[in-house]
Amino acid sequence: MSATAASVDAQAKVNLRLCVLAREASGYHQLESLFLRIDLADTVRVATDTTQRELHCPGLALPQDQNLAYRAAVAFTEAAGWPTGFHISIDKRIPAGGGLGGGSADAGAVLRALNALAPKPLAADVLNTVALRLGADVPFLTMDAPFALGFGRGERLLALRPLPAREILLALPPFGVETKAAFSWYADATAGQPLRAPAPITLDDLDRWDRLVPLAVNDLEAVVVARHAAIGQCVDAFRTAGARIARMSGSGSTAFGVFDRRLAQEPALPADTRLVHTRSLTSVAPVKLLD
Repeated sequence: MSATAASVDAQAKVNLRLCVLAREASGYHQLESLFLRIDLADTVRVATDTTQRELHCPGLALPQDQNLAYRAAVAFTEAAGWPTGFHISIDKRIPAGGGLGGGSADAGAVLRALNALAPKPLAADVLNTVALRLGADVPFLTMDAPFALGFGRGERLLALRPLPAREILLALPPFGVETKAAFSWYADATAGQPLRAPAPITLDDLDRWDRLVPLAVNDLEAVVVARHAAIGQCVDAFRTAGARIARMSGSGSTAFGVFDRRLAQEPALPADTRLVHTRSLTSVAPVKLLD
C-alpha cells in the first residue's frame, strides 16, 4: 500500500550574495543570488487521505488560502491532477518577514512531499515551473541542493558543491521587512542611475569560503538599514565578533554572521533582538514517508 503522508524539515536559507539587476517591464527585478541552506527549519507534514483542503499552522496570520504552503499544494494539484484533497500542518520556527525564506521553505517542502507521494511524480523541470509561480525563493527551496547560484527571478539555478559546514549566528529583530517594500525603496534610491554590473564570479570563486568573502554583497541592505538601523547594528556586531561574512539576508530583517567556530562570548545586539545559533548545511533534509 502506498504512503499517504509525508514529513519534511523545511530548512531556511540565507543569501550570501544578492545583486539586483535590470528591472523588467513587469516591475520585477532580475537577480543574481547565492543561496545557502541552514539548519533552522519548520516541520511540515502533508497527508493526502482526505477530500478536504486544509492547513493547520498555529499563529497563522494570513487566511488559509493566502498561505504559501497552501498555495503550493493547490498548484501541485492543478499541475499533476492529483490529489483530490490534502491536509498540511506546520510547526513554525522560521520567523516571517526575516529574509530567511520561511514561507518559501514551507512551500518547497509541500511540493517535495506531494511529489514523493504522487503516483506519477512531476518531472524536475515541471516542478521547478510550479515552484517559480509561487515566488523567487521557492525553486531553490524545492531543489535537492544546499548551495546554489541563482539567476533571473530564481528559476535558473546551478547547484554547487556544498561548502564545509560553518557556525552561523542569526540576529532576529522584533520586526519584519516586506519584500515588496524593500525592492520599492531600492528602485526609488537608484532611479535615474546607470545600471551597475555585479562583480564577475567564477566557479572557482564559489568553491572555498575565503574566496567568497569579497563576493558577499546585498544590494538591498543599504536601503533597508537606512530605515531600520538595528539591522546594520547587528551586522556590525557580527563583524566585530570576527564573522568571516556578515550581511543582511534577502530583503531583511535578519542579519547573519558566518564564523569558523562557535564563539566563546555572544556579540552584543540591540535590545529585543533575538540571537539564534545555527549552522550551514551540506545536504538537504529528505522527505520522510509516514505509515
